[in-house]
Amino acid sequence: MKFTIIITTLLFMVCNSVQGQPITEWKTGQIHETGTNDFDYRHVRITPQAYLHTIRIGVESLGDGHYHDSLISRFDKIVEYYPQIEDTVSNRYYHAIFNGDTLSYRERKTIFINTYLGRKILEVESLLSPHQRFGANVYSLDTVQITALTDSMRYMKTYDSLLNNEQTCLFYALNCFLDANGINPAPVITRNTNFTNGNQLNAFFNHILKLKATYKCRYSVMKKANLPDQCVIVFQDTDKQYIHAVYYRKDRNEYYTKNGFWCPAVLKSLRPIIKCYKQADALLIYSL
Repeated sequence: MKFTIIITTLLFMVCNSVQGQPITEWKTGQIHETGTNDFDYRHVRITPQAYLHTIRIGVESLGDGHYHDSLISRFDKIVEYYPQIEDTVSNRYYHAIFNGDTLSYRERKTIFINTYLGRKILEVESLLSPHQRFGANVYSLDTVQITALTDSMRYMKTYDSLLNNEQTCLFYALNCFLDANGINPAPVITRNTNFTNGNQLNAFFNHILKLKATYKCRYSVMKKANLPDQCVIVFQDTDKQYIHAVYYRKDRNEYYTKNGFWCPAVLKSLRPIIKCYKQADALLIYSL
């Protein structure tokens, strides 16, 4: 009964705790929303130029949950592997095989306990949509208490949408595009997955989509370009590496972007994004 009261108190505390508080300041049992709410304009000193021109921020859901196709059908097989030097406590690792090529990616686990800066941190993804992630310092708790805390965190919710997720720009742009076109991106591309080898992206994009056009990475060029109704715009550097991607939707004249692990943003112009990637040499236009 005593621990039930503690859990109820903690459920209230999460809604009133300061998000972004350093882990070293987390008190035992106090619950914080973690990676799904790790961006706040008020606490950012240096803001990427593109974010100054956003019309809204946060993870966008562009599908209605009804799919007529799936990304997994493009692969011959998917196998889990266990890298020696990576974080296997927080993540699982996979090779998706296609036509003799490979896409390597990781998936953040929904429940795990890891050690950060002397703290024993429990992280749990909620079962309730939009599936926020919560963390708590469980250093001095016993197994029964941790189990009870985990069960409570699995049914927590503070907002109706995610501010952020585990994806970087390339997976996020693909996620938006595939969802909008009724193609189920799971299990390879989800809110919890991200690629682990950038050298594999060229073959992967060319396998699942069609390259429609290539332009110089100049706004003076792109403002005259006739883009498809929906497409993924890939930023390529002089070494032919894919360094950024944006999902474009013509009917809304909107560009969906994500700067690394910063939260996603929607803009009405490609210009601020191009200014952020001066190392880009070409823009590759992919669609179905």
